Amino acid sequence: MNQANLPPRTTWAAGPTHRRPFAVIAGIMVALVAAGFTGSPAVAVEPQQCAPDARGAWQISADCIDPLYTQPVIDAETDETAPVPHHRVSGHFEGTNIQFNIYLHPEADKDKWEGRFFQYTYPITFTPGENLSQAKDRAIEFGFASGGYTVQAGNTFLSLGYRHAAAAAKFAEQVAKDYYGTDREIFGYLYGLSGGSLQTVGAAENVKGVWQGFVPVVQAVPQPNSYPTNGRSAAELILTDKAAEIRDALLPGGSGDPYATLDEAERAMLTELHLLGIPWKAWENPDYLLGNDSRFYGAGLDSDAPLTYDPTYVDDFWNAAGYLGTENSALGARVRAELVEMGDTLGHRWNIAKRFAYRYQLPTADQGWIALDQFRKADGTPLYPQRAVERFEPPRFNAVAGDTAFDGSVNGKVIVVSNLYDVDALPLHTDWYRKRVEQSLGAAAADSYRVYFNDRADHNLPGTVGDRAASLVDYNGIIEQALRDMASWVEEGVPAPASTEYDMKDSQVVVRLEDADTHGGIQPTAALTINGADRAEVETGQSVNFMLTADAPDGLGKVVQTWFDYLGIGAFEDVPFGDPANEVTTTATHTYTTVGTVFAGAQVAANRNGNIGDPNAQLLNLDRVRIVVHEGTAPVVTSERSTGRTVILDATDDYSGVASIEYRIIKKPGAAPSAWQTYTGPVKLTDSKAVLEYRATDNSGKTSETEVIAARA
Repeated sequence: MNQANLPPRTTWAAGPTHRRPFAVIAGIMVALVAAGFTGSPAVAVEPQQCAPDARGAWQISADCIDPLYTQPVIDAETDETAPVPHHRVSGHFEGTNIQFNIYLHPEADKDKWEGRFFQYTYPITFTPGENLSQAKDRAIEFGFASGGYTVQAGNTFLSLGYRHAAAAAKFAEQVAKDYYGTDREIFGYLYGLSGGSLQTVGAAENVKGVWQGFVPVVQAVPQPNSYPTNGRSAAELILTDKAAEIRDALLPGGSGDPYATLDEAERAMLTELHLLGIPWKAWENPDYLLGNDSRFYGAGLDSDAPLTYDPTYVDDFWNAAGYLGTENSALGARVRAELVEMGDTLGHRWNIAKRFAYRYQLPTADQGWIALDQFRKADGTPLYPQRAVERFEPPRFNAVAGDTAFDGSVNGKVIVVSNLYDVDALPLHTDWYRKRVEQSLGAAAADSYRVYFNDRADHNLPGTVGDRAASLVDYNGIIEQALRDMASWVEEGVPAPASTEYDMKDSQVVVRLEDADTHGGIQPTAALTINGADRAEVETGQSVNFMLTADAPDGLGKVVQTWFDYLGIGAFEDVPFGDPANEVTTTATHTYTTVGTVFAGAQVAANRNGNIGDPNAQLLNLDRVRIVVHEGTAPVVTSERSTGRTVILDATDDYSGVASIEYRIIKKPGAAPSAWQTYTGPVKLTDSKAVLEYRATDNSGKTSETEVIAARA
């Protein structure tokens, strides 16, 4: 990836140029492409116009003209200093609401461009003033650090599909060729998270020659209905009161049995929830799982609004045979009781009925939605009444993805980055699309498709903070490394690291083995113990020992940093371990002074080049253990005489354990005692008037009262 033997550069107009239109209609676009904006003569050829396929997905090539984006206009060119020095070209497409920004190397660093660009896409804004045509600081810095310029297109509200992104990418290539003074081939890489993953897959299936690689992140797919969200909402209704107990059972050092305290209805709901593909791991953050975290879900996942596409559903749910509202089951009785508690209004009837609507809208079995197979009989027919097809929930996310088929017919290489704690874009759905790719491409999928599942990460970016940081890691670095691996794969033919090895079990993605060298993917592993286990019962003042083992996959980097979060609040302290290495083990000690239960954690970072100073592509993971801290008491010491005047001492302690037993001898009344000595075995008193004083100290530093035993009974 270097710039050897590049054509000579041409001069770029100095200073900002405002509202400079570029006509890209008819033959003018082809002339500009052929000339590379260098002023060289070119023969105008009538271009082909881009067009949609039968289902409405626009088919875009590097050469066709999209009739919606025929005239890009450069509004400004500026030299910026933040987040790093760069030359910025800002503009819009005339007659649309789409804006774009192109972030190019500064004049002094043009030779650092390696012939590629990175482009992020996302469909909708959530923050007032946000503009999706403007790249985040980290994306800009990453692009330059990875030998590329950065492109982003969007607006201040809604930018669906992939056409605008493709138009911006094509125009940016011409700007870049002029700016860098080259006609070299340029490689492009499109990536997006969540809704952006829908756009990325839409582009991968329908755009040729504009991007060579695609990285969908926390992959969403066009679900047949809202079953993941509704299933979580149903669980909120039934399981909220038991959420803390389920969580405790599944956390490190727990019982491992989340059903232990549940009644029949709750057990049924918990089973149904996870057969829907909701990850078990997500119970570590139950408020988020159940939609009770107002930072993300406001009023929650439920509402009293009716379903406009199926207005009679609510009456059938509560009155018709076969629906849960009339079902003679523990769960049916529970939903009827919940209605009484909420208040029997039409709004509340809708509120509850909608949560279970997925039971009555089953897609055909051949579509591969295994999460809904729990509602089929052995012969494949539905267990419950089904709504008429015209009353099914309208297809979800199709417009976001540009009406693509999601049939797996990708053009170019794809690396999917998804997370095992994700309840918004389910790990199950990543597997659903992978199967479609493998069916579409056959054996060729092995040479063009990868899936990386990451532990300790959920749906949300940017980075984790506060309570979320205690159990989740920022996965920005994993995305960045995937993009760098993609560039090497496309441009140099270096295959990307192997996909994560996993199995599907009851709609759950189960990663095979815990060893970093065998489970695939690129994330390092982290294994933490406390006093040699995943749980410790200690007392205030007791020192405990942590041991962390971190491992980067062989050949894919080194562990460069480790941190410990002793209080389980996301406040990690750097604990050095020596030089970066493929596998490291480091230890730490801590003393707890406050009674309570703590889930202490340790976090690791790995880097492909073993570079601790690289601000990008730091791959994170963490592990946690449980510490139950008791107040504790001093040891209890006992004594007994054996033969003659020999005394045997013993001590017990409630949590921390006995550190030592001490004794001293007073030979006769009024005599000064001897010095305290450590007890190692039976003590013989030679004088019949002697007494033995003794005490014990535990590992938390608590010392018992001094006791006495006389030589003479």
